[in-house]
Amino acid sequence: MRITTFLVSATLTGAFLCCGCGKKREGAAPAPAPAASPDQAPAPEHVVAMVNGTPLTWAEMERRAMGFLKDDIETNHLIVPTNRMDEAKDHFRRKSVNAFVFKTLMLDEATRQKITLSGADRNAGLRNLAKTLQARNWTTNDFFLKGPMDEATMRREFEDGMIIDKLLKLNVRNKLKISDKEIAEAVAVLQATNEMKRARMEEIRKQALAGADFGDIARAVSDCPSSAKNGDLGEVKKGQLMKQLEDAAFALKVGEISPVIQTRFGFHLLKVTSRTADTEASGSTPPVPETIRVSQILLKHVDINRKRITDAILKAKYDAGVKNFFNEIKGKAKIECFLYEDMFR
Repeated sequence: MRITTFLVSATLTGAFLCCGCGKKREGAAPAPAPAASPDQAPAPEHVVAMVNGTPLTWAEMERRAMGFLKDDIETNHLIVPTNRMDEAKDHFRRKSVNAFVFKTLMLDEATRQKITLSGADRNAGLRNLAKTLQARNWTTNDFFLKGPMDEATMRREFEDGMIIDKLLKLNVRNKLKISDKEIAEAVAVLQATNEMKRARMEEIRKQALAGADFGDIARAVSDCPSSAKNGDLGEVKKGQLMKQLEDAAFALKVGEISPVIQTRFGFHLLKVTSRTADTEASGSTPPVPETIRVSQILLKHVDINRKRITDAILKAKYDAGVKNFFNEIKGKAKIECFLYEDMFR
């Protein structure tokens, strides 16, 4: 996931993007915040964490944490029992502190590396923003005007996301390499998985030929939605099934079980349970085509697509690269968390 995409998602809840808005403090250390309590919260301006001199106040943390919680409830349908609400709030407070640390360190590093945005960077960022907002039916103007903060803040925070994106592009994404050997090894693993699926289906066929109930097997193992109906696909005529399945099904006798059939969806086993012969036209009655009633068992296979495999390997490498890059920067930083002293020891 692009960092700007992550920031957009979080901004829509008011939960993350404001995390770099504190100003660096000089002089005496801030007073630590007491443990979070639903009955007695610290003053809004109380500092709960500090990263290289940039403070996170209780009010900022709480705004983000409750935004995360609200978004999980409304978007991801999170259900929090009343007696566990304090536990949920604590979880999201910790999440917001982690987000603050990540963004602050990334922006500090971008400043150190003198990373700036060009017009092309901003145009690309806006195009990615537009794609991200499609699911909400929002335009980029909606994002800046309807967000949880004022327009100027929304634009500034989105720009921060693009800066972080560029930082990671230069230090992680552009350094990623993938060899033909890695792709071949991944393909081999997936091919082996598919061969196991085929072997499993051959065993299922043997069970059905030996007298096991086809419907019971379909209900237990089939990946097709028809498993809820014992594998029954209903009555079909020619032209309603994909060609491979149609040819196999209409060649079967009633009660006969097909060989294992491989399609782009996976491995299929078919059984025809009834057949109605076609009838010729008679007077004003039109002809009726032959129909069969067929059941199937489906074991889906893994689609071996080299582009998707390559993308998946690159994503895994990118995620690991971002983690290593962040940990390297974090190891050189001064991070103090007064609210959760166990978080950054």
